Amino acid sequence: MGRIFKTPEDDSTEATLRALHTQNTLDNYYEKGIGWIRTILFTILGMMFVSLWENITGESLWVNTVEWFWNKVEDFGNWVLGWLDG
Repeated sequence: MGRIFKTPEDDSTEATLRALHTQNTLDNYYEKGIGWIRTILFTILGMMFVSLWENITGESLWVNTVEWFWNKVEDFGNWVLGWLDG
């Protein structure tokens, strides 16, 4: 008799469940491994794309992002001051 089911006719069910569990475990390892490989690969590709873009255009994506954010902060500050004066 099996560990899970306590009747002799349930041995095939237990064997099926054990096989499914083993396959599920292997699938999980595969997905985690491929997931990390994809993450690293796409991160490197993204870095290369940004570097190429900055090299072609002569503009810094980081500087443009910081300037955009700072302009939004200034606009919000001016809106708050106008609302308080108002």
